[in-house]
Amino acid sequence: MAAIDRRDFMRGAALAGAGLALGCDADDRRGAPATATGDEAGAAPAPPLLIDRASVFDVRAGAMLPDTSVLVRAGRIEAVAPGTELNADSDAAAGAARIDGTGLFVLPGLIDAHVHVTHILYQSHMTGDEVLPFYLGHGVTSIRSTGDNVPAQRLIERYADDHPEISPNLFRCSFLIDGNPPWHPDVGWYLATPADVDPFVADMVAWGVKTLKLYVGVGREIGRRVIEAGHEHGLVVSGHLLDYHTADAVSDGLDCVEHIYTVSNFLLDDPDDRHSINLDSDEARRLIDVIAEHGARVDPTLMVFWGTLLFMDLPEVYGHPDHDPMPARLKAFWDKDRERRSLDWGAAPVSVREGTWEKYLRLTGMLHEAGVQLLVGTDAPEPQVAPGASLHHEMEFLVEAGMPAREVLSAATLENARILKEDGNRGAVEAGLEADLVLLEADPLEDIRNTRRIRTVVRAGRALDPAGILAAAPTE
Repeated sequence: MAAIDRRDFMRGAALAGAGLALGCDADDRRGAPATATGDEAGAAPAPPLLIDRASVFDVRAGAMLPDTSVLVRAGRIEAVAPGTELNADSDAAAGAARIDGTGLFVLPGLIDAHVHVTHILYQSHMTGDEVLPFYLGHGVTSIRSTGDNVPAQRLIERYADDHPEISPNLFRCSFLIDGNPPWHPDVGWYLATPADVDPFVADMVAWGVKTLKLYVGVGREIGRRVIEAGHEHGLVVSGHLLDYHTADAVSDGLDCVEHIYTVSNFLLDDPDDRHSINLDSDEARRLIDVIAEHGARVDPTLMVFWGTLLFMDLPEVYGHPDHDPMPARLKAFWDKDRERRSLDWGAAPVSVREGTWEKYLRLTGMLHEAGVQLLVGTDAPEPQVAPGASLHHEMEFLVEAGMPAREVLSAATLENARILKEDGNRGAVEAGLEADLVLLEADPLEDIRNTRRIRTVVRAGRALDPAGILAAAPTE
């Protein structure tokens, strides 16, 4: 592998070193842990828990199972059965703490398929541990990193593992595999030749990443070898692409396309105008068909484009209530970034940008109609993309794009687990899986916005108060 520039090495080491603070002062910056069981981090698993006679979402059928009970033991789901067979009077539930499920709706823990835990936060003078409660408090029990400083991710993952009462599961990604110089030098990595790929991938495997991420400057020769090497090691390969055409990448075996504009950028009438998307062209149909034919997933991350395109002008965007609880440091970075984006994404009149937003929604619907499996990710904490709450907003946008609520819920749980190759551990309310659950006060199949009406979050078998979890997050 080509030698990494010493400056790049030192930058990575400095970022990783900054993360060492997680082990020594994180609790000093937080409120008390928000447990409902009284268990401390690292203690024995929570006592058995019975969710008695609720409506439980079946991710495979896309339907609620009424009058259904869920028994949790040692952090895993032991049984899911009709309330007539499994209830507070059942021998199997003897000694279990009971939650009356009457009027409640149980989902698998939500998964955000696209977040960053060092990138952006580094620019906000924050560490990744600080935003973890925002995810869990909004029912997001797992997050998928899609390109961050690798050693720092590992430290944040350790923090999450030690503090499950305020943290989601974290699944790590490689550095962004990019051209020279990397577009994001804090999290980018340049591979000069195909011969550099195998040692790099082996190193990422040794670091325990789940995903390899191709980025805008990588070309087909390098990208194809990354896909091949990643698959040889059982890794998922995702791409936020520009120089490597999306049609070529999915034909080469890319597993997941990140961002709706990684599709739309190849459908421009004018390559220098990102707003000139032509969705009625033969090229648009061919590209959608290629994605569908090869079974690649698409993670639209509509949230980040809603914010990027419109936050300069529309108060319903820059003043959205989801932003209010965000730490002052993060909001300060968002405000600082406003000028740069006004010269980039915000350069066109707002009417043009609103038209582009509508094209993104339409293209998302076209992909869904063609049979492409969509994922649910947000790109948090990019400007106007609030960690945790934004996943609910993303689900609302997917419904607006034409995806039925039942499919959106399955995508945010089972399909997001599948892209992590974690569907044997999470993503459904089924016996044997980890007991990460969300208990809602209203039916999200009737209105997807009801996913925000969270009564209880269950994380690793512990029943937690969402308000208590959120109280552990910083405000400054």
